[in-house]
Amino acid sequence: MRTLIERLSTVEGLEHVLTRFTDSCARPYNGSIFENNRSPYHLTCSMQAVAYFGVRGDITDVLPRIRAAHIANWGPQVSEGVDLPHAGGTVTYALTYHREGGRCPDGRLMSAPTLEAPGLRIDWDRLHMPLPNRVEEPAACLPVESGGLYRRCSTVPDAPMSVAAARTRYGTILTFTLGGWGSTAYHYFTVPRRK
Repeated sequence: MRTLIERLSTVEGLEHVLTRFTDSCARPYNGSIFENNRSPYHLTCSMQAVAYFGVRGDITDVLPRIRAAHIANWGPQVSEGVDLPHAGGTVTYALTYHREGGRCPDGRLMSAPTLEAPGLRIDWDRLHMPLPNRVEEPAACLPVESGGLYRRCSTVPDAPMSVAAARTRYGTILTFTLGGWGSTAYHYFTVPRRK
């Protein structure tokens, strides 16, 4: 996770503000007695990180640099790493979204232009678009005793600038989320249920 965040930090036009790391372990939910969806695990552990960046300049100048950094293949692609035309989750779609002001030629609203790859997601402020998006402050870390068997939460740096202060400084905030389904951090440790 740290390596990918560091790679994104080197993209011209992005300045790291803070990263929130979470690591937790819990017994999986097995459903009610009326459901038959028993987990194959006694214990699962997963990690997630959300890195916040200030965007220097226009997001449409930074998006091609994110693609050029080769952090992931953002969205569906055809041969030789070319974005599938009009496919959501790609840099090409995100650039079209901004160029068209978030509307299709017939006036319908376009879907959100986030960049997506297995276990990775990039999103940013779109305050003046038809479907606005405003990156929120990270939620406070939950107390250790708030559930599950293990929980650890940390923020880097220890005393970061707030997202609001970063927005005042840069104008646009971008988030890079790592973890979740498709990520190696999702269920990175499991204890199988005995048969």
